[in-house]
Amino acid sequence: MNQGHVSRSGGKSQVLADVYVALSTDPELWRGGLDPALRRITHCCAEALAVERVSVWRLNDARDQILCLMLYQQASGNFDQGACLELSLLPDYFAGLSLGRFVDVPDVYKDRRTRLLVDAYFRPEDIHSMLDATVRLEGDIVGLISLESVGHARLWTADEQHFLASIADLVSQLMAVCALRSSESRYRALFEGTGDAVFVVKNGVFTDCNPAAESMFQVSREDMLNLNPALFSPPYQPDGEDSATLASQWIEKALEEGMQCFEWQHCRSDGSEFDAEVTLSRYALDGEICVIGAVRDITRRRLTEQELARSREQLEYRANHDSLTGLPNRNCLHEDTLRIIKETGAADGLAYLLLDLDRFKEVNDTLGHSVGDRLLAHIGTHLIKVLAPYDATLYRLGGDEFVVVAQSMPEVAQVMELADTITLGLRTPITVEGISLELGASIGVARYPQHADNSHGLLRCADVAMYHAKQSGLGATVYDASYDSYSPRRLALMSELGAAIREDQLELHFQPRVDLRTGHCNGCEALLRWRHPEQGMVPPGDFIPAAEMSDVIHPLSQWVVKSALQHVRRWLDAGTELSVAVNLSARNLIDMRCPGMIADLLRQYAVPPRLLEIEITESALITDPERALEVLRAFRTLGLRMAIDDFGTGYSSLSYLKRLPIDTLKIDRSFVQDMLTDEADAVIVRSTIGLAHSFGLKVVAEGVEEEEVLTALAALQCDQAQGFHIAKPLPLDEFEGWLQRHMVGHADTSH
Repeated sequence: MNQGHVSRSGGKSQVLADVYVALSTDPELWRGGLDPALRRITHCCAEALAVERVSVWRLNDARDQILCLMLYQQASGNFDQGACLELSLLPDYFAGLSLGRFVDVPDVYKDRRTRLLVDAYFRPEDIHSMLDATVRLEGDIVGLISLESVGHARLWTADEQHFLASIADLVSQLMAVCALRSSESRYRALFEGTGDAVFVVKNGVFTDCNPAAESMFQVSREDMLNLNPALFSPPYQPDGEDSATLASQWIEKALEEGMQCFEWQHCRSDGSEFDAEVTLSRYALDGEICVIGAVRDITRRRLTEQELARSREQLEYRANHDSLTGLPNRNCLHEDTLRIIKETGAADGLAYLLLDLDRFKEVNDTLGHSVGDRLLAHIGTHLIKVLAPYDATLYRLGGDEFVVVAQSMPEVAQVMELADTITLGLRTPITVEGISLELGASIGVARYPQHADNSHGLLRCADVAMYHAKQSGLGATVYDASYDSYSPRRLALMSELGAAIREDQLELHFQPRVDLRTGHCNGCEALLRWRHPEQGMVPPGDFIPAAEMSDVIHPLSQWVVKSALQHVRRWLDAGTELSVAVNLSARNLIDMRCPGMIADLLRQYAVPPRLLEIEITESALITDPERALEVLRAFRTLGLRMAIDDFGTGYSSLSYLKRLPIDTLKIDRSFVQDMLTDEADAVIVRSTIGLAHSFGLKVVAEGVEEEEVLTALAALQCDQAQGFHIAKPLPLDEFEGWLQRHMVGHADTSH
């Protein structure tokens, strides 16, 4: 037997017994925390047993690791914590522990129970022998106390084994006491510190309450004790139920079934009532079963909900109505047509009459947009009167385009008679700004189901017919398939757009977005432009809508994304990180190949996905909402950011917010431009910002044309803005020059 062995004798046994008694009766051991107690225990064990290392370990909650709570090393006198061993390295060892109180290993290098730990644990520490005893709580092994002999092997005596088992029991008692003390401490801190009113009910009366309850009910703790909870409620709840009876029922349910949550009307000591959210829980306190209740005043939340409901009504109205004329808009047109077809099958005749005003552009250019706006509003009112005798509804699509949806007209002649009535009504002179104006209209007619079986198809056919009417001077024309081959300039442009993509006639202009808190440019929107070799710069409105109706939209969108990422890569290489937003159409949103195309381009140009933002309009979702949502989720998986463009003017503004994986709302310019003079617009902007922030979304205001508007948006905590006041869409060279002046360090946002 080597020098580390202590022979078994009555004297040694008594010494160990004395050490155990001294530890177990030490008041400091039980008064402090677990760490100081384990320090004292491991140190005393090392001294009494003349062993080099004594440690206490505990299993983690998953029971797949064992963690060192305290290690005492006699050679250095140091205490350590935090070591961790995987139980997968100790299968035989723990099997042995589970069968008895301790595991005795005289030689860790030869024992099969410890062989997997030799290289990972024993050899680095020069450990040769070990004696471990289990720490158990309620019969389950929760940890162990370990003796480790360093530098030499050691045989462990029966006295040492029994002593260590006793110490393990002492550790388990300490763990239980400390856990109880910690639980009580957390309970008291929560009880006293929470902002909710908390009370304790035993035998139907209050036995305790926290300071928040005193404040909420305006009564002292002493006055609340021993009172029935129903005394702090009006006689009856809003649904007519007796408060006292109902309160007793809720308390009984909590005692029998556990946690109960419900809304309740309380009253304060002065009789004033307030709405609350109540949670009741069954709890064992001081050995008795009681009910602990938490009361949260939800008065402010109710007011907020009411305000939000009003804002939602306004937003829903504006989402479905034109802000200038008050007429239902494009979104409403699609929804109403879908409803009519679904409910009636349009068996009695359904027709679209698309109106485009003649000479309206001349009015705008000559008299200004304000006069043009008043003229459009006047025309809307006038047309409603003209249509009053008919089963027809007037919609404004935008600009000088209106649509009449006529029902109960099964014959073409009836529809054309209505078209003549509208044309005649528009020829009545209108006085604006003291000037008498006489406008005509070109009208295109499409019928359901002869020409199309949905709103988009009807609108396209009516558009083709309207262009034919305008070109031929007929006033009103019914759609004919042959007209499609004779579409004017736009169809000619479509035949050239493919060549434009291949021959680099396209270019991107960039409109900056600025952070309203710092004034710094933190992103931009990429806008497509076509520099035609013969016609010069082609307006986007002349080719993009037509492209969206054909398959050319797919290579066109790919060109836009590719070009945008090329520029982002160029800026990154120059040391500038700037996000860019691109617009995608409805056809892109139902193209399952689109996410893969974008993923390939991101890899090709090594651009972080967060620097590409996809902008979509709400109306783009109507074509196939579920498929569009699937594509958007694929974009989210790629790590792209997404924004709803022209928010409030499109489809399902509120119903889609929760479902769409978006980051940003862009408030339409029609709301922003007049927010300082139109209270309705101001309410919409303010409500949209609040609504977006409640969903965790950023807000970008479009169409900012005045410094005062920019200041007002900042005061409303709008996040970002873009518009002509900041900068118009700029060619690449001009944008990069602008960018150098307005990146971090330049806060001026004027252009």
